[in-house]
Amino acid sequence: MLLLVFSCDQPTDLAKMDLFLSEGVLVANEGNFQWGNSSVSFYDTENDTVLQGVFQSVNQRPLGDVLQSITLTHDKAFLVLNNSGKVEVLDKNSFELQSTISGFGSPRYFHVVSPNKAYVTDLYADKVAVVDLNSNEIVAYIPCEGWTEEMIQINDLVYVANLDSHQIEVIDTSDDMIVKRIPIATSIKSLKTDAQNRLWVCGSENGLGALICLNPNNSEILYHQIFVGENPRDLFVSEDGQNVYFLSDGVWHINMNFDGAIATPIIPAGDKLFYGLSVYKDKIYIADAINYVQKGKVWVYNLQSILLDQWEVGMIPSEFDFIEP
Repeated sequence: MLLLVFSCDQPTDLAKMDLFLSEGVLVANEGNFQWGNSSVSFYDTENDTVLQGVFQSVNQRPLGDVLQSITLTHDKAFLVLNNSGKVEVLDKNSFELQSTISGFGSPRYFHVVSPNKAYVTDLYADKVAVVDLNSNEIVAYIPCEGWTEEMIQINDLVYVANLDSHQIEVIDTSDDMIVKRIPIATSIKSLKTDAQNRLWVCGSENGLGALICLNPNNSEILYHQIFVGENPRDLFVSEDGQNVYFLSDGVWHINMNFDGAIATPIIPAGDKLFYGLSVYKDKIYIADAINYVQKGKVWVYNLQSILLDQWEVGMIPSEFDFIEP
């Protein structure tokens, strides 16, 4: 593969190339609200090379306004543009645009339910959109009052974080109906699951941060820790559920086998503006928005909190997705 480094300001035509032949990291750069400067960066881990403005360079047009999230399947990438009210459907390897799904109010997250169907949450719509993946069109809505965010799926049920109502909406994917609501004693900032199909939630309320693990079948609380003055978000949970990471100014780490209270982050933010977090193959990836008006950075640490690498990305980096060719 021809490896090129380029900027968002001077896009290079990379159409009809398979960009992601090497293992690497996709970074979703939100961009500034109403500036239309969102972008995607790609770090090639094998060749230590960063490609900037991948969508713009492949498709020769701007991506849109506020890149909220990216969802990857084996052959497609779904880019959710919050303020543009659309989802761009791309070929995963070439990043060429295949289709645009429009008609959303303020979309947040895209979850592929099955080969033929996806759900999309929304900030203002008071409903979750049902998308036909064959036509790439919205075909139905699931009434869901309030601001809906992250989704996770366990068997035939999709669990949706509702920030306004402090609960998790449970949707049966067979008929796209809400079958249960699970109340949560905090404002939900992030929702994840582990290999044991336990639900993990973090958030904050009235100056108290919370990390909660519960049984989705009976809502039994399995783990609950309070963090005074903290605002946990950007949750990452290891498959076995033993190790949990989140952002609250710095990076925090919890091990379920440790009974003591966790009082300080393992990676303090200091003068950095930590804005996104993920853990992948024994490395901690942190997105630094810096000051929201200049290009951001990614900081890479090992699990012992030792800095390994750093690289520049686009404006307001917020999410990581990992490419495995």
